[in-house]
Amino acid sequence: MNRDFHFTHHQHWLVAGVRTPAFVLLAVLLLSTGCQPVLVPAPATSNPLTVRILFPGDSAALQMGQQTRLIAQVMDAQGAPVEGATVSIIVAGPDGQQLAHLQASGDAQGTYRSDTWTVPHHVTEGVWTLLVEADSAGSHGQQAGEFRVNNSTSETLLAKYGFWLDPPNLRDIHPSICAEQGDAQNGRLCWGGIIPALHILPANWVELEWRAGQFDLSSADAVRRFMLEEIGILGFSPVRELGPFERTTFKQWDAWRVGGRGQFSYEDVEWLIFYAPEVDKTYFIGTTVVLPPAGIDAHAALRASFDVDPAVAANGVASMPLARLLPAPELLDPPMGESFSGLDEPVMLRWQPVKELAPDEYYEVTVEYDYIEGMYTEKLATRETQLALPETFYRTPNCQAFDWHVTLNRQTGVSGEGQPIGEPVSYDSLMRYLIWDYPAGQRPVDWKSCPNAQF
Repeated sequence: MNRDFHFTHHQHWLVAGVRTPAFVLLAVLLLSTGCQPVLVPAPATSNPLTVRILFPGDSAALQMGQQTRLIAQVMDAQGAPVEGATVSIIVAGPDGQQLAHLQASGDAQGTYRSDTWTVPHHVTEGVWTLLVEADSAGSHGQQAGEFRVNNSTSETLLAKYGFWLDPPNLRDIHPSICAEQGDAQNGRLCWGGIIPALHILPANWVELEWRAGQFDLSSADAVRRFMLEEIGILGFSPVRELGPFERTTFKQWDAWRVGGRGQFSYEDVEWLIFYAPEVDKTYFIGTTVVLPPAGIDAHAALRASFDVDPAVAANGVASMPLARLLPAPELLDPPMGESFSGLDEPVMLRWQPVKELAPDEYYEVTVEYDYIEGMYTEKLATRETQLALPETFYRTPNCQAFDWHVTLNRQTGVSGEGQPIGEPVSYDSLMRYLIWDYPAGQRPVDWKSCPNAQF
């Protein structure tokens, strides 16, 4: 029976566990309407059914977009479970508007479950109501209940920032927000998650940034500058290279699709950059996937739900401000993957200057290397735009591959080892790696071989 279903808290007596006696219903009808009595016999209720709602209960809180099954139990007048009853469940929102009419199937224990039901999006959060009705062999029973529905993360983001994005949950990953900065005009969101596993962890991440106004996206070079100078933070993990740059269309917007190379070979990264004139914002959607489901374009799937709504008066402010830093240092030498052997010549790292340095500013060069199951990080400081890798790196057991990236910092203190401690003035550079190995036959025999997933 498809019908609108409206009831309020003060009307719950109409849907108690068993039917209200006819004389009570008649008395209430007379008191509420003032009409002359019309004797309409109530249906027989000598053997009423007892309906008990198991889920969701009064204390339950569901989220828009959440999938669930509604569960009830049906018993006869003697308290025995009823099998084979016809059970329907009607769900209504806070305003009483019917939002779902579900059928439930039972088992020998008298437990009835609906099919999987998704709490709809774009509805009113608050206290929702449900009515469960059961009929079997001329007997009837019903029970009303309440549960709470909260806004999903997608609804919250729409209200705060004016865009819609579904949760990034490929392979049933349970995503969480790892960064939320800025406000409705200029901001950043990092949202995603992983599946715990050995060595390579299936993952999906969305890095979404927005800037008020229209930026120059007229060429591949202009897009690259926008990414490095205006956005700065390109993804959940370090990025080695950008490209190729291809013009495309994303929904109604002219866009650029940018490929790239993550830190590890199993990381698949891609970016989409476009201007949305209806809200006068330029958007950057970065996606990172590891071991995605087969047979789909994982990047397209993660961003497919994105949309903007000009009708939403978004004025949200995140708890963290958006970091606005100088462009990252541009790395010069050595090229990606360059190989060095022995100690005859120093291994020199070089980069372009960001600016003329203030007295308290310096470049922080981060060098990372693996050995067996460990990853080691060393931070070096200099006011020059070049640095020689210390010989100690060469002699320390390692996998012969050294990652390096550079940031301009402002000194705020000194570590216990006498090294400067600082805060970033620029974004972090792209990451490169080099190979520094012993000449043939000279590598220490007790060093382990460790294939590296970075290349």
